[in-house]
Amino acid sequence: MKKFTRLLALAAVLAMVAVACGTEASPPADESATPTTMEMADDTMTDDSMDMSEGTMADEMHEDGEAGHDEHTFAFGEPADAADADRVIEIETSDELRFEPASFDVQVGEVITFRVSNNGNLPHDFTLDDAEGQDVHEAEMAEMAADGMMMMGDEPNGFGLPAGETKELTWHFTEAGEVLIGCHQPGHYAAGMVATVNVSS
Repeated sequence: MKKFTRLLALAAVLAMVAVACGTEASPPADESATPTTMEMADDTMTDDSMDMSEGTMADEMHEDGEAGHDEHTFAFGEPADAADADRVIEIETSDELRFEPASFDVQVGEVITFRVSNNGNLPHDFTLDDAEGQDVHEAEMAEMAADGMMMMGDEPNGFGLPAGETKELTWHFTEAGEVLIGCHQPGHYAAGMVATVNVSS
């Protein structure tokens, strides 16, 4: 992301130089052989490093703080297909920084689809992980917020949830224990926006 910001700044400087040079009376002797400042800026902006495709932007975000989730293995289970779900658990996020309901009971071996609705005015996110994973994600989201990025992308174990949207995540629970659902928008997790999934054998 820092590389992206530096390239934008460079492009802005080159554009200003182009405007200033545009006031000169005579162009270069051989315009076909000498690239203009704007052409050089265009070359910079169309370089592979400035690919604005969704995948590249996601890669930048992973390098700056989201790295690890795609390769991370979860001790308590794994993502699953919604078609294989045994049941659906409906969850609502609130402007009071709570998940409703705040706890769920599931069995080892169950495949659960969490259908999460944000009917309030504040953005939230949904992250399914153990306590250690939640702490790591909280630190990553704080770093992203410091870089001006306020919404997480979709991950194997979570997603960002803007106001007014509903999203689903399906999970196969394979180990007994306590799993947490956390929201890591700035200040939300610290304020107690956490739900508990009790997985029993």
